[in-house]
Amino acid sequence: MAPSIRTLARGFAAVFSSLVLLGPLAFVALVGAPAILLEATGLVVPDPVTLAWTGTSAVAALWLAAEGAAVQLYGLDVVDRGGPQQRAARYCLVGVTTVAALVVAVRFLLLAIPWAVEEGGVFAQLLGIAIVLALLAALYRTASAARRGYVSVRRHGNGESDAPQR
Repeated sequence: MAPSIRTLARGFAAVFSSLVLLGPLAFVALVGAPAILLEATGLVVPDPVTLAWTGTSAVAALWLAAEGAAVQLYGLDVVDRGGPQQRAARYCLVGVTTVAALVVAVRFLLLAIPWAVEEGGVFAQLLGIAIVLALLAALYRTASAARRGYVSVRRHGNGESDAPQR
């Protein structure tokens, strides 16, 4: 039986939203965080390394966008599919991207909050605090989910998780 228009539209919307919203934000975070950290430490990286990191970040952002679309379509349990190495790689990707986004957000806040205080922009201050809290919550949820998955794999010993299989 052919898929319905509604099913196709839902799939297209999930992939499109992930590629347009999640992918570019992940890419900016993955490229921006190392640049911010290198600037803060004063280290200089050769251009080939920067180019390789940019390419790796693009691939990681596309992978994260694909995983985001899968989560939209099939639910959060889809992250636990595959073997232990695949699950660990997914959790690592989400964790690294979340930490990178946190670095970029903190840098943004370090630049924006003094300006907002000087200009009297309470809304900008509250928005900055909300961004940091959201990223910290995402980091906590990623770490706790990875820990639960690790404990589950150790308990079962065969790579099976407690999550229902699709």
